[in-house]
Amino acid sequence: MIEDYFAIGDLRTVALVSNQGSIDWLCLPYFDSPSVFGKILDPTAGCFAIEMPGYDIKSEYVPNTAIVSFSLSKGQNRAHINDFMVPKTSTRVVKQQLVRRVTGVKGSTTASFKFQPAPSYGRKNFKFKVSKRVITLQLDNGILVVHLPFETSLIKSNGGYVISVQVEPGQVKDIVLEYIPEAFQITKPSSTLEETTLTFWKRWVAKGKYFPPNKAMLIRSAITLKLMQFAPTGAIVAAPTTSLPEDIGGVRNWDYRYVWIRDATFALYAFTVLGYTDESKRFFDFVEKITDKCMDEGFDVSLMYTIWGEPVAREYELNHLTGYKNSKPVRIGNDAAEQFQLDVYGVMIDSIYFAQKKLAKPSSRPKQARLVMNLVHRIESSWQKPDSGIWEARVGPERYTYSRVMAWVGVERAKQLSKELRLTASDVELCSKLEVSIRDWIWDNCFSGAKTNFQQYPGSRTIDATNFLFVLIKFLDKHDSKTMKIINNTIEQLSIDRIFIKRYGPAKDGLPGTEGAFILCTYWLISALAIMEDIDRATLIFDQLNEYIKPHGLIPEEIDPNNKNYLGNYPQSFSHMGYIMSAHYIQKYSKKLNSKSKHS
Repeated sequence: MIEDYFAIGDLRTVALVSNQGSIDWLCLPYFDSPSVFGKILDPTAGCFAIEMPGYDIKSEYVPNTAIVSFSLSKGQNRAHINDFMVPKTSTRVVKQQLVRRVTGVKGSTTASFKFQPAPSYGRKNFKFKVSKRVITLQLDNGILVVHLPFETSLIKSNGGYVISVQVEPGQVKDIVLEYIPEAFQITKPSSTLEETTLTFWKRWVAKGKYFPPNKAMLIRSAITLKLMQFAPTGAIVAAPTTSLPEDIGGVRNWDYRYVWIRDATFALYAFTVLGYTDESKRFFDFVEKITDKCMDEGFDVSLMYTIWGEPVAREYELNHLTGYKNSKPVRIGNDAAEQFQLDVYGVMIDSIYFAQKKLAKPSSRPKQARLVMNLVHRIESSWQKPDSGIWEARVGPERYTYSRVMAWVGVERAKQLSKELRLTASDVELCSKLEVSIRDWIWDNCFSGAKTNFQQYPGSRTIDATNFLFVLIKFLDKHDSKTMKIINNTIEQLSIDRIFIKRYGPAKDGLPGTEGAFILCTYWLISALAIMEDIDRATLIFDQLNEYIKPHGLIPEEIDPNNKNYLGNYPQSFSHMGYIMSAHYIQKYSKKLNSKSKHS
């Protein structure tokens, strides 16, 4: 099950490790590289698994770290295995290490592992070389090395090896899986890799500003977002996986190992409210380098980019893989990158606005002014054009309400930046005119007075969960009585058990099958209720949803409302951003209400 997995990483890639100690997903050297272990998508696609029949295995994160600890017991024998990747903060090409540290606790324990790599999504033929306690195999982009401790037993098995190490009480032995770029030499790894990793995470967590009553979960969400941030560029991937399905056995399987521009403000906000301004600034630098290209006449903004800020490749299918629980196809690349999505212009201006107001980000004022107005002109020429919308529907484009609202956000934020950026009077006038025109068009064409709700697009019977988001971005006035009616009517249409929220409905999106409840949408609802000072209801839904998050604290893209299983790519960055945002809003507006009651 997807929810059985922990995530460990080195700020360049992430491995998924099951609660029984099987590493079933790892791409090397980077998030979007081909997988070396891909068993989560096909039983034959490679794994690196604890293989100790008869042992009881319990697993948990070492608190405040990205280290997973396994406790193994059988009769009188006890041992621990700690799995982790060593954080690499450098922007340069480096060696990367995944460590499995075996520690004897009681009795004599033989820890055995099945090492069965399958490079390039299981498509590459390879040969092992074994010498002096080192296993090596050649990858397309480097060398994969396994460093073995003294007195290791190696037995060939099914195209790989069974690696066995014996430990006595107090004895520690490391198995180090290392990716080595071709320009580097193979050298013996340090014996202090766990100490280095533990120190890194403890120090990083100590920099944050967490608040009760959800401190442990906020820390886990922060660590997870940190794992998703690519150290060389500051990019934040949506998820470290591809093709984990939204519909078991169905075709809704996408590659999420890319950077969605619309996540920009959410990411900046989530890191900033927890005190991690360095991470916010690094991500804004990544976005800013993309927006700089907007100065070029022929350049247009895409909705997603690679971790290097480059265009995302067209989709192709890995037909030799069966997919997670026979959910085919497995896709690499993402064709949604080719879609026109109007909201990206507003998102970019909003992220610039956030950086100016919250990050004190020093930038060239004339350059920022030109950039913002360039994006405003894109909005001016495009806001009435149909687009594919936030949900990347693979049907014909429509004039989606959310997209027009984000166009309004763009010009409204640009107007608010007019003093800081010293915009000209004509620029301010243009922003003001567009602000009014777009707002009026939305209310005249997208709002149903009879239903007191927004349609997903004019003439549609579909209701969209982005209605909740309109409160957060201040398109809807929280003091207007109509706003709470819109929120309640959207809940009525889209909620399941008053906890889980569908993205939209009823609707056809050009794909067969169904999907689960979208976790971020519930966090939008919670945040909207908190902002509107309905703290009791916001807190109730927040706590109820928390009951369905597993003890490890990782949050998926979706949950099946029927069996409560996790769905979609995992762990999902924007779900963790949503958790942080909604916890923050509950705390912030609870304080305001308490202050009001004290002075009333």
